[in-house]
Amino acid sequence: MNEPKIHHYVPRFYLKHFLDADHHLWIYDKNTDKVFKTTPDRIAAETHFYRLSESLAGGNDPLSIEKALSTLESKASSIIARIVLESGHRAARERVALSDNERALLSEFIAAQHFRTLELRDLMLFLMEDTGIIEDGMGVQERTALYFAVLSDSGLLEELADSIYHSIWILAKNSTATPFITSDHPVCFKNGDNRSWIKGIGPLENGRYLVFPISPSLILYCKESGYWSALRKFDLCISPVELDDGMVYHENCGQAFMASRFLISCTNHFQDVRDFIPSIGTDMYAQQGYTNTEEIKRAATFNSKRRLRSK
Repeated sequence: MNEPKIHHYVPRFYLKHFLDADHHLWIYDKNTDKVFKTTPDRIAAETHFYRLSESLAGGNDPLSIEKALSTLESKASSIIARIVLESGHRAARERVALSDNERALLSEFIAAQHFRTLELRDLMLFLMEDTGIIEDGMGVQERTALYFAVLSDSGLLEELADSIYHSIWILAKNSTATPFITSDHPVCFKNGDNRSWIKGIGPLENGRYLVFPISPSLILYCKESGYWSALRKFDLCISPVELDDGMVYHENCGQAFMASRFLISCTNHFQDVRDFIPSIGTDMYAQQGYTNTEEIKRAATFNSKRRLRSK
């Protein structure tokens, strides 16, 4: 049997929720400022993205990571499909059925989705370079192996999954004319004070919450339970808040912030996020009183290095 060569870092089953009527995806490329159409098979993927060389695999299956992710996807896909279907029939404040096992599995899936993308691999390598863990002259395969080794041994993924599981899950429906978009890094995080989107690797804590678009008309919020304890009564419920176009635009900007390169939609409607993208890595839209210039500078440095590598 031929081994899979094209590894998707955003699952095809997930992207299919964003197809248009012709079964295509609309893509906006941040690097080229171009829009094009494609299929889930041809986006958010790279050749042998998760494959380790025989020597670096140390006698283990070089495709063990890809196979483990495929197994997780197959379990999560039916649960997410049911959530999308069931949410369509639920009114505000009504509960969506999800067992503890399903919640645990989706927590693992969302955490893995956060760490499995090109964006997070680049971010973690950037942080390892910044702290001197990565030595000058280290090759691509060695850097990739180090990334997976750190991810495997650090407990970061497990810590994030546990914090997602214990957070407050709220599903918000979008009935506006503006669809939710997704991206090549669909899991986003925001500070509890709503002042800024976050590029990071830590768990949900101190009010930090997760935003994950499930379809053009449905989004999941996972709110850290201590800070957001007043929302506990809405856990696994449809949000009582009716979203307007501005709120949808705000969530779409989170996707523009986190995406490595590609924004993904069911329509050719990207102008709003196009206008937002030049502000990334600046304080252009920072709320009054937001003074974390070090965080802004760090984001700008990371984005600059990534653009240089992509040329």
